[in-house]
Amino acid sequence: MPAANDFPHLHLAFEGSFDVKFKPGFKSHPEVESAKSDRKGHSRKIRGQLESMIREATSNAEVRRATGLPELQGKGFLLRVPEGTDVDALAHYLGVELVAETESGLMFAATETLDLKRLEEVLSLFETGTDGGGGASSVLDVFYQPDDERKLAEQLVGRVKEIWPFEDNTLYTFDLGIQTAASSRTVEWTTLPRRKKDQSDEDRAAQEAELRSKDLEKADEVWMEAADERSSQLDTFIGHYGGVVLDGLKHDSPKETRRGIVFPDSVEVRVRMSGKGFRDLVQNFNHLFEVSLPPDIRFLPGSPETEGADGDLNIMPPDASAPKVCVIDSGIQEEHRWIEPAIDKTTSRCFLPEAEPDDVADYVVPRGHGTRVAGAVLYPREVPKEGDVQPVAWIQNARVLDANNDLPISLPPERYLTEVVAHFAGGGNGTKIFNHSIAAHSPCGGHRMCSWAAKIDDLSHRHDLLFIQAAGNVGPSAIFNSLQDGAEHPAQLLEDHARVSSPAQSLHALTVGSVAHAVVDEEFRRSFARHQDFPSAFSRAGYSPLWEVVKPEVVEYGGDYLRGVPLTQSMPTNAATAPELIASTLHGEPAISSDAIGTSFATPKVAHIAAHLQNLFPEGSAQLYRALIVQSAQWPEWAGNVENKDEVLRLIGYGIPSLERATTNNPQRVTLITAEAKEIRSKQYHLYQITIPDEIRNAALEARIRIDVTLAYTACPRRTRSRRTGYLETWLDWCSICQDEPLDHFKNRMQGNKTRSYPGLPWQIHQQPQYGEVDVSRNFGSVQKDWAVIESNQLPETFAIAVRAHVGWNHKEGAGLARYCLAISFEALDVELPIYTAIEAEIQTQAEIDFWGE
Repeated sequence: MPAANDFPHLHLAFEGSFDVKFKPGFKSHPEVESAKSDRKGHSRKIRGQLESMIREATSNAEVRRATGLPELQGKGFLLRVPEGTDVDALAHYLGVELVAETESGLMFAATETLDLKRLEEVLSLFETGTDGGGGASSVLDVFYQPDDERKLAEQLVGRVKEIWPFEDNTLYTFDLGIQTAASSRTVEWTTLPRRKKDQSDEDRAAQEAELRSKDLEKADEVWMEAADERSSQLDTFIGHYGGVVLDGLKHDSPKETRRGIVFPDSVEVRVRMSGKGFRDLVQNFNHLFEVSLPPDIRFLPGSPETEGADGDLNIMPPDASAPKVCVIDSGIQEEHRWIEPAIDKTTSRCFLPEAEPDDVADYVVPRGHGTRVAGAVLYPREVPKEGDVQPVAWIQNARVLDANNDLPISLPPERYLTEVVAHFAGGGNGTKIFNHSIAAHSPCGGHRMCSWAAKIDDLSHRHDLLFIQAAGNVGPSAIFNSLQDGAEHPAQLLEDHARVSSPAQSLHALTVGSVAHAVVDEEFRRSFARHQDFPSAFSRAGYSPLWEVVKPEVVEYGGDYLRGVPLTQSMPTNAATAPELIASTLHGEPAISSDAIGTSFATPKVAHIAAHLQNLFPEGSAQLYRALIVQSAQWPEWAGNVENKDEVLRLIGYGIPSLERATTNNPQRVTLITAEAKEIRSKQYHLYQITIPDEIRNAALEARIRIDVTLAYTACPRRTRSRRTGYLETWLDWCSICQDEPLDHFKNRMQGNKTRSYPGLPWQIHQQPQYGEVDVSRNFGSVQKDWAVIESNQLPETFAIAVRAHVGWNHKEGAGLARYCLAISFEALDVELPIYTAIEAEIQTQAEIDFWGE
């Protein structure tokens, strides 16, 4: 347990919410300008493409009726549009339904009828130069052929492309993404009643929020009806070809089964069907936007070197009010001596369709997997052998993997995630922390967020949860092949094949990689790691292939392989390079072993820190725990000697988190936090400011100050959106005051007004890559950390941070909700400077001034 907290985190003062005007990002496009210069020619071209599409769709519908194929409604097609187009607005304007967007200048669209009156009206207005026709210039081409290569390139993910066009009589199992929800622009806002004279701004805002919430509830009902309708249409296709839906349900749930796995804008359905049926579906089902293979998970093999222990110790149950950590894995040996006192047995459940709900044991040979993970949550560094021990948290057992440590094809991961959260977080159980040491064997790919990762994002936002996710492992053969081709460790982890695997790209999950805790250097074998805290040979790295988000965000000790000298294909582990873990004794093995490695076992060590944070802030948001874990992370010593900081960020993210830094401070360090999650809507910014005492800014001081800032937020995702800025309902970033910049000037700048420039702080990552020391922006993820080191006498008199909300997929005025937590730290380096007490006193003084000023 952490030591007595003499230096608790202080609270950030919220200075208010303000409106902001963001500069439009749209730039002129040569093809748009060309269309405007030849309005008749452009209209004639698009009109001709549409007419050809309608003729072919009409003929196709007649053939289908005559041959008894499932009936089609309307037509799906592609529109080629200028890069950066607001496709949501364009689809609404043209009177068609946006099925999905892509990052390649194409948008999937659909119409329920072949009567495109609104589109024809827009073309006519454009042709004559009349107001209301401008959108036609953004329609550069219409592609409507069922097997158009551009369509298939976006629709078919990974290996599905390689096996297209499918063998007629071969049975395949694919995951299908079906769009259901229309544009948020179709939502009707209830007109606000006239404001009463005595109504305060707060009451008015609450009244508007309540109305908007009711409007969105109505819209959600409409979207759910659309999900039912689309699922019914899909059932017709599947039934015609004798296919089956693999829903993974053991108990009846007709409504959920009919819809498939529901997302805010789509449903995900796992189907087994003939190639002939899938080919018809891909070519002709209007609202299909993705076809992918079910994920294939991988865990690393261990070596037979083990150690046992039979110490004299007393393990006590956690406090009754202690946090709960749900371990989603292969089950747990619940009677294990080191685990049994901390198991929340009343909630244990198996989610495997072929097993009984109470079959929660860990059958994985030889020493289990979920048992090891659960043990690492409780004992992250070493397993206690004697004395009195009280674990920090209760362990909850959610079994989703079978005895082979595999995810059965009958259990889609989106399904078990939904059911696990409903069981452990719903019904008053209130679990906030979920350890998910499960990942696919290959790097994540595709043109959009996969359904596995998107479901984590959806559940994290909807229920305020923290999923702590393994980055995934690179297998020994892939490591050997890279080294044989001339790569050196850790450079082989920067190759495309070693990127993080699904669902580690989830924006809202906290993804964990692995570093080595020890180094072996012998005559004929040595560890891959050259130093302690160096990347493990197997730890998948970033950036995420999707949007270049920093993944993993943090790393922990997950062990390392040994390599032969000279190199051979044999890569064993031993007790020196593998972490000490609890092991299942179900198959006669020792209760403790040091033989297994992997990001699976680094991940629960971060969950251990999260449990301590929930102990400290029991009513706190999961985003507070995520922010403080990332805030506590720092790069190890070796990283300072690496010239290419971009490689460091890709390999280990923000570094190794610290329980001590996450939970407390010291005389030379202070952390200020938003203790509760703040809600913010699009086109707003929230202001925070900290007065820096003169004694810290004293020009005579020769002190370096490290400033760390971490923003963690969630917003509702839409899987049909492929752009980073459109995937979430609203997306956030943060900005800091510049050196010598007056506070009023900073506020004015944050509102989008033109102002003079001031030199910025030397941020390591920065909003704009050209100013930082890495190749990406800190704004790309939903947890955003940066740090800077400056001389104390260069600190601004008032340090200010603005958290800004940008429009995402929800374009309605007053909508676009996100929830966030913010952490800011100041630490004096190389000198004893009482920074904690100085800032604490300044906060107290300001509070007194505010109190007496009221």
